[in-house]
Amino acid sequence: QPSWPKPKKATPCQGRELGPSLVPLQACPLGPSSGRCAMTLLRRATQQAFAMRRAVGARAASTAVVSASSETMSQKAWRWLDITGFLTKWHSRRAWILDLDPPSRAASVMMTEYERKLLLWLTWMNFFFMPISLWYWYGQFTHLSAKPPIPLMPEYQYMNGRKRDFSWHGGRWNDCKECRWLEFECKKMCFDRLREEGRDIRGLRAPRSQTMGFH
Repeated sequence: QPSWPKPKKATPCQGRELGPSLVPLQACPLGPSSGRCAMTLLRRATQQAFAMRRAVGARAASTAVVSASSETMSQKAWRWLDITGFLTKWHSRRAWILDLDPPSRAASVMMTEYERKLLLWLTWMNFFFMPISLWYWYGQFTHLSAKPPIPLMPEYQYMNGRKRDFSWHGGRWNDCKECRWLEFECKKMCFDRLREEGRDIRGLRAPRSQTMGFH
């Protein structure tokens, strides 16, 4: 009959705990799964988990909610200035990330705080300069209404299209058939003549120099 080795008894932990660290493994001859060592390790791990949870909870962002009846005039003004959420996203990276789509949220970890605020600033400046750009574009576009001074060209066969009228787009009764399509100065004089003749035509009641435009 073979003689089986007797199981060894669990040896109590001989080592002492080193501050916040776990019990040294060499203090437990049978490994961390034996008796008191396992309980001590489990207890220390649980304590560390609760300590980390308390630390994370202390760093969690909180939203201070003020009712409309108790807020000050300064708070009310800032709340209405932040009606688009821009100021909130400017001061809170968390709110800015929550406003992004999922791929951009994942990519936001590679973006520094300077780059994030630079992107918000450039977006705002783009919206600010958009009406200015449109104003400049329309102001330059209305310069087509004036014919620039050009030298008089010789009477070649393909020059001086005024020898033929433009009745194919002269209007309802071909009133301004002497004017080309985009020759607005000529049409202004034609419209003034029609108005002096008493012709009540829709669109010609306002002075030509006060139509919409910045010229």
